[in-house]
Amino acid sequence: MIRTFLSAAALISLVSACSPASGNAKAPADTATAATDAESILPADATGFITANPLPLADDGSLRRDDYGRPYEYALLGEQLPHITGTMLDGSTFDSSELTNWTVIDVWGLWCSDCLADGPYVAALSRAINQDPDLDFLSIHVPASAARTTPEEMYKKYGSVDAYFAEKGYSYPVVIDTDTSLRSALKIGWTPSYLLVSPDGVVKGYRSEFSAAGGEPVKDFLKDIARVKAEQ
Repeated sequence: MIRTFLSAAALISLVSACSPASGNAKAPADTATAATDAESILPADATGFITANPLPLADDGSLRRDDYGRPYEYALLGEQLPHITGTMLDGSTFDSSELTNWTVIDVWGLWCSDCLADGPYVAALSRAINQDPDLDFLSIHVPASAARTTPEEMYKKYGSVDAYFAEKGYSYPVVIDTDTSLRSALKIGWTPSYLLVSPDGVVKGYRSEFSAAGGEPVKDFLKDIARVKAEQ
């Protein structure tokens, strides 16, 4: 069983940070008809947990987003998780074929301010998951884009994930994506993103950041996970 934990992080400007090429940037406006359809279906904020996309995905791969830029949808929902491999922070090799349990995958980066805000929530989530023998937690640290893969761009003021953990006072295993290959394979359009993957490797759920959600987002997420597991 692979049990990896991770917290989030980063310092950059709020408007320039957490999606593939230019931060968590807003997508171009939809057509008037599409906007009208979306307004009748989509909530004001895209911070909730989803098990299916609320509307059909666009042919061009673009995502519908809330006013802040968070996506309402995720391309791999209901699909098999792509096979990915990578190097862990401790130098060991990670292979997604080893994920045989229910698994939460947290995709984040130290360059991302929204990930930094989610840090305390992710720490609480990882502790809770560690108490559940039927659920694992995997964290993947990704660059913002293929053009921003230098240590200065990836780790910002911390210089490394190890230094970040040292400052925060905790440390968990983490997969390092050095060139956005993992980010691209997982079709991540926002960080932080949280995926729920079943034991047979199917992406069963998605949500974005905890810090912008109301209520008790970690407890709510764990309840959502329990519901999906029960339905399965």
